[in-house]
Amino acid sequence: MKIPTWAIVIGICLMLFGGCGVSKNIQAINMPNLLEMQQDMITKMHGIGAETSPDTLATVPGDDAEAFKSIAEGMGEIFKVSEFAKTWTVRFGYIGLFVATLYILSGVFLLLKRSFSIQLVYVALATSIVFSGIQTLVLASDPSGGLISKSAGFGNIFGIIVDIILVVVIIAIDKTTYVNNPATSQETS
Repeated sequence: MKIPTWAIVIGICLMLFGGCGVSKNIQAINMPNLLEMQQDMITKMHGIGAETSPDTLATVPGDDAEAFKSIAEGMGEIFKVSEFAKTWTVRFGYIGLFVATLYILSGVFLLLKRSFSIQLVYVALATSIVFSGIQTLVLASDPSGGLISKSAGFGNIFGIIVDIILVVVIIAIDKTTYVNNPATSQETS
């Protein structure tokens, strides 16, 4: 019996979402290094406005130098990330790699039509929902109230909605191909 169309679509979606999750979590793990480079750049920008001399005033007028300095200071404040957010973002990056890998595997086994595929998809989606919920709560509770950590935390809400939609679709769809299939029953014996 061939693989149903819904299983192909959901399996590919799971693998794509999992691949995007791997990429996102690798970026989260590398975030402290990127933030350090960003802070160095902002510090240099701040120094450009502060180090104007009469010779450079011909190229950068005083009002523009002050405006540039205030923009650099504002950017530094907006992109400031607390140690709490840095620590938890890296931790969630490593945990997220596991969740994304589980997502990819559930999509692969759904396409391979194994008897445990549906259960694995449920486990992957439930794990993703719980993980995203915990990540949102922790990052939103950042004591420093940083904009980046709060926006990163609330960005997970979209992922939770997608996971819930996938759970509802899988619950509502006909899964007899996976449950009553003699080929999948023989694989487990």
